[in-house]
Parts: sequence; C-alpha cells; structure tokens
Amino acid sequence: MNFFGHDYLSGFRRIDQIGNRYHHPQHQHQYQHQHQYQYHWREQEPQFYLKETFLWKQRKGSRVSTINDWLQIQIGGSEDVKKKKPKNQNRIKSTKYTLLTFLPQNLLEQFRRIANFYFLVMTIISLLIDSPVSPMTSLLPLVFVIAVTAAKQGYEDILRYRTDNVVNRSPVTVIKNGVEAIIQSQNVAPGDLIVVERDCDVPCDLVILRSTDPHGKCFITTANLDGESNLKTLTVPRDLPTVPIEEMHKLGMIECETPGTDLYSFNGKIELAGGEGRVLPLSSENVLLRGSRVKNTECVIGCAIYTGMTTKLQLNSRLTRNKTASSETYVNRFLIFILIALIAIVTLLYFLKRYNELFVIPKLTYLGPAADGYSVKQFLQDYLSFLILFNYLIPISLYVTIELQRVIGGFFMEWDNELYEKETDQQCIVNTSNLNEELGQINILFSDKTGTLTKNEMNFQQCSIAGHKYNYKKTRLEEAETKALFDVNKFNMDQKVFFQALAICHTVQVAASMTPEAPVESTNNQETIKSGPPEMYSISDITEESHNSSQHSELNVSNTIETSLSVHPNGVNATTTSSDVNPLLFPDDSYKVERRKRPQVVKRSPNFARSNKVHIASPGEAPSSVTSANGHSSGGMQSPPILRPISLQFQRSTSERDLPQFGEAHNAAALGHRRAHSYGAPNAYLSNPVGNLTPPVNGLFRAGSTVSRESYAAPTFTRQPTMLIRAESQRRKQEIQQTLCLLDYQASSPDEKALVEACANLGLVYTGDDDEVLRVRIVPPHLDYKRPINSSKPKEDAFHRLHVLEFTSDRKRMSVIVRDEGGKKWIYTKGAESYVFPLCANSSADMVSKTDNHISDFARLGLRTLAIARREISEVEYLEFVNSLAQANSSLENRKQLSEECYSRIESDLDLLGATAVEDALQDDVADTLVSLQAAGIKIWVLTGDKVETALNIALSCGHIPPDAKKYIILECKSRDDLLVHLNVLEREIVFGIGQECALLIDGKSLAVALADAPTEFRDVAVKCTAVLCCRLSPLQKSEVVALIKSSNENYNTASIGDGANDVSMIQEAHVGIGIMGREGRQAARCADFAFAKFCMLKRLLLVHGHYHSVRLSFLVLYFFYKNILFMGIMFLFQFHTLFSSSSVYDSLFLTLYNVIYTSLPILFISLTEKPYTEEKLMKNPKLYKKNTDNKQLHWPYFLMWTIFAVYHSVIIFYFAYCMFSFNNVILNGGQTAAFSCFGTLLIWAVVIIVNLKLWLESMYLSYWYIATLVLSILAFMATTVIYNVINLDYDTDIYWAYNNLLASLPVWLYVLLTVIACLLPDFTLRMLKRALNIKTFSIFPGKQRKLEMRRKFESTYL
Repeated sequence: MNFFGHDYLSGFRRIDQIGNRYHHPQHQHQYQHQHQYQYHWREQEPQFYLKETFLWKQRKGSRVSTINDWLQIQIGGSEDVKKKKPKNQNRIKSTKYTLLTFLPQNLLEQFRRIANFYFLVMTIISLLIDSPVSPMTSLLPLVFVIAVTAAKQGYEDILRYRTDNVVNRSPVTVIKNGVEAIIQSQNVAPGDLIVVERDCDVPCDLVILRSTDPHGKCFITTANLDGESNLKTLTVPRDLPTVPIEEMHKLGMIECETPGTDLYSFNGKIELAGGEGRVLPLSSENVLLRGSRVKNTECVIGCAIYTGMTTKLQLNSRLTRNKTASSETYVNRFLIFILIALIAIVTLLYFLKRYNELFVIPKLTYLGPAADGYSVKQFLQDYLSFLILFNYLIPISLYVTIELQRVIGGFFMEWDNELYEKETDQQCIVNTSNLNEELGQINILFSDKTGTLTKNEMNFQQCSIAGHKYNYKKTRLEEAETKALFDVNKFNMDQKVFFQALAICHTVQVAASMTPEAPVESTNNQETIKSGPPEMYSISDITEESHNSSQHSELNVSNTIETSLSVHPNGVNATTTSSDVNPLLFPDDSYKVERRKRPQVVKRSPNFARSNKVHIASPGEAPSSVTSANGHSSGGMQSPPILRPISLQFQRSTSERDLPQFGEAHNAAALGHRRAHSYGAPNAYLSNPVGNLTPPVNGLFRAGSTVSRESYAAPTFTRQPTMLIRAESQRRKQEIQQTLCLLDYQASSPDEKALVEACANLGLVYTGDDDEVLRVRIVPPHLDYKRPINSSKPKEDAFHRLHVLEFTSDRKRMSVIVRDEGGKKWIYTKGAESYVFPLCANSSADMVSKTDNHISDFARLGLRTLAIARREISEVEYLEFVNSLAQANSSLENRKQLSEECYSRIESDLDLLGATAVEDALQDDVADTLVSLQAAGIKIWVLTGDKVETALNIALSCGHIPPDAKKYIILECKSRDDLLVHLNVLEREIVFGIGQECALLIDGKSLAVALADAPTEFRDVAVKCTAVLCCRLSPLQKSEVVALIKSSNENYNTASIGDGANDVSMIQEAHVGIGIMGREGRQAARCADFAFAKFCMLKRLLLVHGHYHSVRLSFLVLYFFYKNILFMGIMFLFQFHTLFSSSSVYDSLFLTLYNVIYTSLPILFISLTEKPYTEEKLMKNPKLYKKNTDNKQLHWPYFLMWTIFAVYHSVIIFYFAYCMFSFNNVILNGGQTAAFSCFGTLLIWAVVIIVNLKLWLESMYLSYWYIATLVLSILAFMATTVIYNVINLDYDTDIYWAYNNLLASLPVWLYVLLTVIACLLPDFTLRMLKRALNIKTFSIFPGKQRKLEMRRKFESTYL
C-alpha cells in the first residue's frame, strides 16, 4: 500500500501541507515531458517535490528508511486559484501552551517538583482517611502555590503570543502573476515572490532574484540573526536571465536542501524554464535569511523557500540550554533531611501510640476499649494521620517565594543605573533570573579578549614593507630606524604596491550619500516631485546587466516608477535620491556626466506596510494621484487599489542630467539628511550632516584628532610662513576626515575598515566599486596653501574585481582577483601570518623571515597583525581556476570542500609584500575590574584566538597577569609526554615558590593535546595558577576548556564573558553566561544569562549584585525551614500530652494561612532588600566576596544552628503556655477557665509574633517599609482570627469567641511578653557578643576544620 503517494517510476514524492495524496503520471516518459515544459502541477499549492532515495534495511525486525530529501519549489507558486491554499505557513510560534494544553501541561510541569507532588499526595490521603485536620489545610496552600506559578507562566506565554502576532500579522508585499498585493506575514508560502525594501526586515528565507542595485547586489545586516552588526553583501545568482516582473513566476524551479541550522551554508540550484533547461547553482550568498535587514539597497525581490518554523532563524532559536543554580543542591539536601526527619518522627509517634494502646489505655477504663492495632486498616489510619499532621515540615511555599524573589531581583539589576550606558542607551539584561545568586559563587571566570577586554576599535599603528618597519603618522609614514617621513608623493614602488593592496584587498562598501530632501507637491502640474527635472526619471530603453556581461536580455519596461513617502520631521512629505559617488571627490564638471543616479525612492518605515504611494508620471502620461497616510487622495483623485500592476523597475538611469543642488554640495544645509541610519541598530551609521565636522552625539565614526601627532621641521625657505603650512596640514586633515565621514565605509570587520581608512588618510582613497570596478583616487597630501584644495584633478586607478575568495574561520585569510588597467591579472591575499607565510614562494624566504620578526615585535606591543601578499596570474591559470570553481559551485555535495581546494590552488607561490599592525584599545577601567575580581578570589582565564605575544602584552597591560608573576609558556607540544614534562615543571614552580604568583600561557596546539590526552593533569595544575592565558583557540576549544574545569571534583562555579558569536559556545557551557552588547553584535548577549554594555560593569554585577543575591537567598531558605520546624515542633510536643492521639493543637485555619499570609510577606521583602554591607564598601573591599562563595551560608552548620533555635523556641512557647494552663487556667477576665481552643490559639499567636521578630532580629538592612510588613503580618493574623472566631462554625475545632477572650486577658499579654523575651534573648545576646568580641564564623565541627587547615598547609608546602 502506498501511503506517501510515491511514484516508483519517477522517484519523486509529492506532499502538500495538509497531507493530500496526488495521482502521479504512470510513465517516466510522461513525467519527463511534463517536467520539461510545465513547472507546476495544478493539484498542489505551494509546490513541494521531495526527491528521495530509499535504502531499506532490516533492523530488529522493523523496516528503517534512510531518505535524502531535496525540496523543489515553483517560483511564483501555482496559478491554480481554485485550490484552497493552506494558511499560516509562515507563522512563527514561540509560545509554550495553547488554550487546550495549558492546564494539563502546566500542572504536569509543576508536580514534577518534589514539594508540590508531596502535598498533592498528602491532600489525596487526607481525603481518603479520617484526617485529624481538614483536607483544606493541605489543599488551599497547594492551590495557592500552583495558581501563582501558573498565572506567572501563563502571563509570560501571553506576552510571547502577542509578540508573535506582531510579527505574524505584519504586512508583506508579494507579487502574484505580475500583480502586487499586500498580505499578512503568516500567510506567506514557499514559492511566493516577496518584495523587501530598504530598512525592512526579511519575512522568511528568500532566494534573491532581483535587486535595484545595478550590479545585482544586496547589502544587509544580520545583527538579529547571528549577532554581527557589520554590513554583508549578497548577490543575485550569476547568469540569471532578466525577465519582466510580470513573467518572473515563469522563471523555473528551485531545488534546494531541506532546512538546517547552519546559517552560513546553503546548497541549491535553479532549473530555468524553456528549451535551454539551464541549471544555475545557488549558495549562501544568494539567500536572504529571516532576521536580516536590507540596507543601502532600495528594493529586492526574492522567492520564499523556508517559511515559518523551518527558517534557519527559528531552527536556531530552539537551541536552548537550561541551567540550574548550585543553591538548589543545598535546598534539595535540606528537603531530604527534613523528609527523613518527618518519617522518623511519624514512626516514633506511631510506636509510642501503639505502646499506649497496649499498656496505658487499658488501665484508663473511661476511655473505653483500645482499637485493634493489628488491623492493616488501623495501621494505615494511624500512620497516615501522623504523616498528614506533620506534613508542614515541608515548606510548600518555598519554591514560589524563591521564584518571585529571583524574578523581582532580576528587575532590580535591570533598573540599576550603574549598569546602564547612556551612550548606547543600553541597560542590563537578565535573561535567566534563576541564576541571580550564582553571580556570588563564581570561582573561575573565562573571558574573551577582543571586544571584551578591548573595545574592538581598530587604529592602524605600524606596518612592515619589504623588510622595513614604519610607523603610521596619520597622513605620512615614518621609518622606524631613520625617522624619515614619507608622503604618497615620495612612496617607492614597494610602498605604493603595499598600500594599493590594502586599498583593494577587502570587501568594504561605501554607503551611498544622499541629496537634499524636497517636499512633494500634490498639485496638477507636470512635476509631481520637485527634486529635479522630470526628464531625469525617464527610464525607458534601459537594460540591466547580469554578472556575466556577455549574457543579458532586453526588457520591455514601462515609463513609470513608484516611490514611497516618508513623513519629514517637519511634517512635510519628502523624497531622496541616492548616488553611488562622493561629490567631494569630483571637483570638476565631469562629475555631472559620470554621476549615476538610482531610482528615486525614499525611506519607509521599518515594517512591511505600503501605506503611502506616489506615482511619477513620465512625459506624455496623465498625472496620477498622491495618497496621503490617512487614505484620502489629494487633488480630488482616487486612491490606488490594493491590487495593482507591478511598476517597480530594476534599471539604472542613463540620464546625464545632474541634480540642481550639486552646486551647493559643499554647503552643510544642502547636503541634507543621509539615509544611512538603521532602525534596529542605533548608532550603526553616520547620523549627522556631512558638512558638520563635529563628531555626532550618537555617532560611531572615528573623529580625527585636533592636535597633530606629527613633528614639522622648519622650512628651508622663508617665502611661506610656517604657520600657514601647519594650517594647510590641518585643513588637509579636516578635509580627509570630512571625506571619510561622507564615504561612510561599511566593513565586515573593524580591521578592514581601519586599513582602508588608513590608506585614505595617506592619500589612497577608495571611492567604491562601480560594476565590480574598484576605484582608488590618489590625492596628494600637501598643496600650495594659496591654491584651492580641490583645484587639481587627482589621479585615479581602476581595478576590475573578478573574484572574491571570502574569509572563513578555517582559511584565516581572504583574497581578491583583479585585472588592472594594463590587462594583467593579480591575486591579493590578506590574512593571519601563520596561514599566509606557507603560501609564499621560496624567493620570498628572506622577506618572510624579516617580516616575521617585525610581526613578533608588533605582537609584543599588543597589536593585531595581518600579512599581505600578491602575485600575477597567467591567463591559462585563470581560466583553469574559473572552470574548476564553476564545477565546484555546480556540485550539490561537498561544495565547500571543492571550492576551498580551488582557492588553495590559486593562492600559491605568492610574493610577500609586508604586514600590518592594528591597535585594539582596552576597555574602560578593565585593569581595575580584573584586579578587583582577582582580589575577590576569582581566577581569570583569558581564551583568545590571538598570537601569544599579542595576548601576553594585553594581559600584562590590563592587569590580568600580575607584573611580578612568574610566566610559564607552553608552546608547540605535539605529544602527551612533552606536555607532562611541562606540567611537572610548572607544578614544582608553584609548590616550591611559596607565595609567588604564577601565570600559565598555552597555545591552541598544546591545549588540543592537553584536552585529548591529559585533561585531568592539565586541569589540576592549571587551576593552581593565578592567571591562565590560552591563545590561538577555536570557539569549540573555548567551550571544551570550560567543560573541563566544570568536570573537576572541586565543583568550581564558572562564568564566561564574551561579546561575539564565536563566544556563544563558551557562554552557554559555563554555569553563568555573561554577554557584552559590543561591536561584534548581539548574539552573545542574546544567548547569555546576563548582558550589559561594558566589561567594567562586571565588577558591580559580581561584587554587589552577586553578593546581595547570595546572602538573600541563603537567608530566605534558612528562614523557611526555621519557621516550619518551629511550627511543627509545638505539634510534636503536644502529642506527648494527648496519648499520641494524632490530634492537632492548631485550628485548620491556622494551618492553612500560616505559610500564605502570616509569614510570607516580610521574608519576601527582606530577601529583596537585605544589604549586609553598603554598595560602596563591597566595591572598595572585593575580599568580602569570598564570604559567600561555595554557598558557605547554606552549609550544614548554618542550617543546624537555625534548627537548634527553632527547637528551642518551640520548647519555650509550648511549655510556657503549658505551665500557665497547668498551674491556673482561670486566666480569663470573666473568672472562667480557658477552653482547649484558647490553648491552641495562644500558641499560634506566640508563634506568629516570634517568627516575625526573629526575622527582624536577623535582618541587617532595616527600612520603614520592611518594619511595616512585619507589623502588618502580625496584624493580619489578629484580624483574620478575630473575624474567624466571631463566626460560630462547627467545622474543625470550636474557637468561637476564644481569641476575643484572650485579647481581653492580662495574663495572656504577660505570657506573650515573657515568651518573646525568653525566646529572643539568647539570639540577641549571641548577636551582640559576636559583634562586640569580633568573633568570626567557625565550624561546629572543630576536628574537621583542623583537618582542612592541615591539608591546605600540606598542599601549599609539599608536592
């Protein structure tokens, strides 16, 4: 039977989203004919074809299939509109529950907790037997706890549901059969053609088919996807034919792999329709992923491939890891101890009751005959009655109180102004509030270096060119030996080639400048928009070139173009026209001919709404209407319908007219507002007018120094004053800075941007790429001061970029292949020296040796280094490379491996040009933070990918490695024996160098040996070092190091801090993950448990908030067990005076409300506000942090001390009342004796007062609000009891008017006073003696303490 509708002849399976089965062609010939000429089937929408290979195996009697599936998606979807389309295919869901599953699923989760399950069992038992107390005493607190937790989790799920709806219901523009329509995002289906405009988010994973960029490029940011905030470039598939938009749905079929979690890989192909049947390969550079945002590209059209929960973003969002606090281990230990004590108490009381029934009750004839103690029913009745009676030893409300305390405590951290950065408007983020107290338990901190200890702000400092070292002096080079200064006019050939390589070997993009904004006039004249002549917008007879200039097709296009309106800040509608070229770099009139203008499109809001439309009429066409935001058309014309013919054209203008405002290009007011600001990433781009040289308040570009770092020699002639020369130099610097601000370089890494900016400052200005032609303008640095700075026409070099061999973490380098103006082809390579030097020719051996020495010198200064090389490529070699690369890209399997093999063949026999050295500045107050954390007892491990010399210099300058510490370096270990020799020597140094600090430095290769062959030996020695520095590590090695330390028997609490996507594995592996919202993106912050803006905030987070949360949680847990032991201790003593009758001394009301109302609010309040030390003292004295590490306040001595006090208080309260009632029970004002109900009420009254005053006595931070909660808790008991005892209810015990009689009795008040004094006097005395005599906390097990001290002394002295 064929359940899948599989056609064994064709090898295809077709399934729609609702599981309908389709009839297949009966013959393979018939299918092939259909597949060639008809690329969609009418029975199905959207088009999913799953090509499979079935490999059947017999395994334990069952049939197992291994299936290799490939999705086939019809571009544009099916034309069959009769078939009902499945809905919500693009809906995302982050909710945990539905209306139907909320109750059962939530209850199942909550009853996994031992306390909740225990009380559920107790409630059921109390309903089945003759319970000594009302079943409501167990049921009501259980319902309260379950309801509060369910309400919290339900509210959080509702918030997630609302957030999902904001995304799912956002409008998206799609193209159906050449007609544009707006639908909700959740209704997007695979195969739909999606229109995404500038500054808009991508609604699903798309294959790019069209772009307004004339070169078929699309620029995006992926900060929401992978955390990287830099600009990335995607392209339209090579050789994709250009067809009218009305015919795009007939392009063909996309075949791609099933969705996966890898964000950086994609394999697929486009099978083009028509007689050719050509196949175009698809890779990750052709795919727009959900979560990315289009930047610097007006509009793109793509075909949806992965939608909804199958997008790569959603597949990665599911990878979460639950972490638990170490304090929960101690709480569970205490619960087990109480549970064992409970069973012991119940068993003891049961046997005592059996003893009384056998030997005491028969002598008391008035009690009647004893019960049959040998009956199983009687045994269960008696034993379970005691169990129900003492079930309040387990604090049911402990978990819900801890959860509330953690959540509210997380809010306190987010509201802390000291953890808020004004510059970026970033507050502290708490993603995992159940780890708050873990911040006070950190023993070892793992830190990234770049972007964490440093700012990731790169400044070009030095370089090595042809074996000579140079210092960078802003606009000139200074030779290190002779101190001679060189400008671009004095560069020799080696220097010119070196900086030329830096100017073209990169993937930097130049953000388009914007022309002035102009208001839109909605009158019936010939110029709909007054920003330029209407002829400029005529785009007829225009073609779009593909990447292969030899293959392009003509288009029949309309004469209309559509723009969107945005509301100007002043209230007028505005439009903007973008240009690819910097006007300041074109001083002559030739710019008016060279300048290329894009279609006039203005900024739109970041959602997908097309709320406002403008139709620009071409000459001879009737003017159209302008629709305002409220939907009314101006000028008495009708508004356009929702469905309309597509009018967005993807051509570039051939008009040679220039904007009239160009004459005012140097006027700041004329430059207007540049649309380069990202909605999602504030401050990512320049946000002030270009003409203003003042650095913007919210900008992130690097401003030039107003004080020159150069030393100027006096001129040899006196014709021109020195001051004028200096003024000319300052003027040149300001103009270069203004040009850099206008160009607004957008790079994939800060290193690349720093190198390109350095070239521009030296006079080699990269002005952008025009149809893969890289232009480098050479601007002389010094001119005659009397001449205008832009009076001469600078020289310009052009290079045609043929290929870009992208940088990867495996290759550690990137290359570009270019053709110069002479027709020669060159490959330029830039990367880590350890990967570039082996690629150099033997003729460069001497050069490699000199450059390597210079790189070592740079690394000792803490600079980041890159090696630069190049060589000429012959035409035969280039053609061979192109063919092999095309074959590799056409392969659907092992495409990455085949491509890298092609790259390695072309990247060989290189001529080394030199190396660069870039400085990465340290974070603010990083040295103070690291020194303070080390003083707090936290050992710091820095895990980085930099060279050992660079990392060592940074570690010394930031205080990670103490200056007087012994530094032991382990490099290039290839075997376990070599590593063990090093470790043995290091251990002897640590042991015999008593008091001497020791730091370990190890590289990635040696660490790989340690992790694989000797992990235990390495761990045991490394944890004894003051500081550890691991260099040249991969992200996987970082997480392996953290996992190794976590596996230690010492139970170290680890924390990891980082700011980049490469730190995510390390952050998630540690007990506490901390992210920095830095320049490398936000992925680390999203995956971390806590996140903030600066590394220096870590000091306050750990030393203040970590200390407070540890103290507060310990106080909360110990107090909960104390008050319940006290509460049940009186019940235990009462049984000895009732012949162990399992009767309760308390009324059911008191059992029900004791943990809910009488004692809950004060402990919650103080667990949020307790401060044993001031914040200033904790920051100035980091050693106080050690008081709480290893959960010291949750160790058994503290727990037993609280238990002893609870037992003592229960004895005092019970026997004081017992004595008062025994000697003279005529204590009421009326002269009558007190009833039994008065005895129980008096006891609970004393208990409520004592436990609240005990809390007051133990608290360090007293506030009026806290005292008010204590008083209110006591008054709440009195009020509820007064109300309850005036109602005559024969429900449990009869306390009618009992409490009122007690309130009117003077002996009762005297009893309360004496009991309070007797109970709390020892507590108060011990507290005062401890303060007065300065007695430190000690263990109640002196023998064990002495052994620990002897062991520490032995380990610190001998091997």
